Amino acid sequence: MTINDLDEETVERLKATRFDRIIEKHEGPFSWDYLLRTYEPDDMIYQMAPNFDAIAETPEFMAVGDYWVLLPLGRGHHPNMTILRWFASQDLTKLVIYLTDTTYYDYPSMSGFMAVCEKSEEQSFYAATLYHEWYDPKN
Repeated sequence: MTINDLDEETVERLKATRFDRIIEKHEGPFSWDYLLRTYEPDDMIYQMAPNFDAIAETPEFMAVGDYWVLLPLGRGHHPNMTILRWFASQDLTKLVIYLTDTTYYDYPSMSGFMAVCEKSEEQSFYAATLYHEWYDPKN
């Protein structure tokens, strides 16, 4: 599943959804609209970071078990992510995911994250409503 597979109405509902991302003491709420925006060639990001890769920085669905999940990370993170465990609520409206992402740090105390993802009745996927640093007590 890809974001391009979604109809326009579903994308607009997703863009209107907010989430909290708590990383290095920076907190939300943030909007999916910001993460799913289209970058233009004259955007300032290209001046600040000439090697900026808009495709790699745009979120995309990933499979977690039998479910499609959208996390507030660019798809460039996916090769560096490992799903450690996940749990679904009894009514299947929520997923809790524990994962590592070694995109920036490859040591356990800095690469753990957890996400709470929600699914509404009209969606066939889960989108994060909370994405938070998580330190595995075993490491």
